[in-house]
Amino acid sequence: MTERDSRLRAQDQLLTRIDEAAERGRLGERRAVHRGVQSQSGSPGCALAAGAVFFGIALALFLAGRTGLAVIPFGLLLVSWISIGFERLTSKRNQSFQLDLYEHGLTAALKNRVHAVRYDGTSVLQNSVRHTGVAGYTEYEYTLTDIEGQQVVLRGRSDGVAQKGRFPHPKEWGDTIQQAVTEAQLPKAIARLKAGESLDFGRLWLTLDAVGSARDTAKWSQIQEIRVFDGFVKIKIAGQWRSLGNTAVTSITVSGIPNFFVFLALAERLRQSGSGTAV
Repeated sequence: MTERDSRLRAQDQLLTRIDEAAERGRLGERRAVHRGVQSQSGSPGCALAAGAVFFGIALALFLAGRTGLAVIPFGLLLVSWISIGFERLTSKRNQSFQLDLYEHGLTAALKNRVHAVRYDGTSVLQNSVRHTGVAGYTEYEYTLTDIEGQQVVLRGRSDGVAQKGRFPHPKEWGDTIQQAVTEAQLPKAIARLKAGESLDFGRLWLTLDAVGSARDTAKWSQIQEIRVFDGFVKIKIAGQWRSLGNTAVTSITVSGIPNFFVFLALAERLRQSGSGTAV
């Protein structure tokens, strides 16, 4: 069996496992597919061309008796070869990573395991880190809970650099997941609030009357606005912004709030109604 045949067989087996996981989770119709980040087309060719140039320069310097200077292009040649090998190895590993989005959830093929996640029953933690500089990019990380109660971590980078276990276009699939989870869970959350329950979102809780944490409580009728500043949830009361938690030590970050977009949708409705009667 050739390498191509082996690769096709492995892909067929992966697709079968994905279909089985989707059926177990009753996920419905497939909507989109995101495969692990691959090397950009042309990058190995560029590395090979650069390698040929470095080799030519090094050979010319060596023949001219400039052995010391010849070490520099030889070193650059070595770096280009390592780059080619790394790109190919990463692309090969990422062939087994796949994210499929469905009508009612998703499947994630990660580390030789296929997870099934339902939008109406999962918990989502989102963490985005912006890296500044000339080649600035944003790293995205979403931690979900699958139908078996296991955690699933989905990662991606805005610049699409090939790294093991990363998916391209993380903003696109991340927004889709957050929106789908919110649409699936918001009606049930509203019903629970109307029944008089208190809903927990990590270190935050909310009821029809108020929102709070272990050390801080605010009535919806007091809150003028809710915003996110530098990853922290802030509320505006009497014209002043403050963190939920009231101190720097206990301030609540978006990355620490499960299903943050569900929380935010509920909070905005309750804030606008003032007492929760119109939620």
